[in-house]
Amino acid sequence: MYIGIDGVIITKGVVPALHLDEFLKYILSKFSVSWLSTRCKGNSEETVNYLSQFLTEDTINLMKKVKPTTFNLDKTEAIDFSKDFFWLESELFDSEKNALKKHNKLNSWIELDLIKFPNQLMTLTNGSLFLHKKLSKPVNN
Repeated sequence: MYIGIDGVIITKGVVPALHLDEFLKYILSKFSVSWLSTRCKGNSEETVNYLSQFLTEDTINLMKKVKPTTFNLDKTEAIDFSKDFFWLESELFDSEKNALKKHNKLNSWIELDLIKFPNQLMTLTNGSLFLHKKLSKPVNN
């Protein structure tokens, strides 16, 4: 699973997403989780330091388990397209959507809108959105 930061972990006004701890505990127990954010390019420590301004120590300890990724231009450069995955992100650039389409993985993107749907992370934690995606086997990412 790949996760963004802005619009996923923190919302507009750098407010922590609702149900964040429960969500992180859930995904960390079910998936190999990696950052896919411009705020993390190969170094999770900087990401955790940034987020520590807004999140509790317990939440930060969970965040330390998320792996870093590296990319140059588009976030999709860091994705392992040979495996099934979910990518939680509030919005994508057209070039990123095109890369997902090229690899027939556009349905791996789970679009979050925590302003319109503030309880969306709880919905994910309860598994209904993951079930909706109809993966036939457990995913590695």
